[in-house]
Amino acid sequence: MAEFHNRTRRSSSITGKLLWSGRVLELPVYWLLRTSDLAREGFENSGSYRFADHIYRGQPSGSYGIGRWLDKRILRMRAVESFRSRFFMARDELCEFLQERSKDHASLDVLSVPCGIPREFVAAVEQFREAGGVTTGIRFHVLDLDDDVLRQAETFTGQHGIALIAHHGDALDVSTYAGEFDFVTSTGLGEFLDDEQLAKLYAAFHRVLRPGGVMVTSAMRCLRFSDYLLRLAELRVQYRSADDLAATARRAGFLRLATSADRHGIQGFLKATK
Repeated sequence: MAEFHNRTRRSSSITGKLLWSGRVLELPVYWLLRTSDLAREGFENSGSYRFADHIYRGQPSGSYGIGRWLDKRILRMRAVESFRSRFFMARDELCEFLQERSKDHASLDVLSVPCGIPREFVAAVEQFREAGGVTTGIRFHVLDLDDDVLRQAETFTGQHGIALIAHHGDALDVSTYAGEFDFVTSTGLGEFLDDEQLAKLYAAFHRVLRPGGVMVTSAMRCLRFSDYLLRLAELRVQYRSADDLAATARRAGFLRLATSADRHGIQGFLKATK
């Protein structure tokens, strides 16, 4: 059975683990945080695609009034704002790519891995169209190991006039990818991969990208409080810098590498060109 790399729960009950380890004083914090929809999703599903999409949307929700208030405060946290910046990075890089390449290419293939809810596709296309761009000839692909996620992705983009080509399979298995692509966006997966797995992922991207193709991806550095919340939710995150990503991409064969960071310096970004 293929492994869902972003499902990293090590125990079935966070409450039980806190009791077993004698961390009783943390139980009120845990139950209070659960009134926030964002925190509860993180606890119950180890930072699922819904967790990420909640941050990307930036719309607070929760239970009993206090939950929505708390959710709003969590969304304003520096680490969470930084997390949202990777959505903006993917959106802006894709829009810029479409503006540059669509002038000289009759067709383009764009891929999101793993796709989750491909909100960056919709946002980039909206910007592209507002600037006078035409999406005829641009094919949008999504890849994920979860069939339900693929169906939700197709429904979401379909509501915005974007048809998807869905690929079901493991992102680390190059045989999963059918065809070649011009642009790949991948955020939220590398943080759950060890160094060997990340190298395998980048090698797969390099192989399926056409010459001149672009990969954009992200990493995050450790902050004490956000790391505490991640550990409370039993998320096992691999912290890296953008330079770490660049070194891995260079070994995978990418020729041109550009790194950047969000305004808080928490999220690091890599744009790698084949």
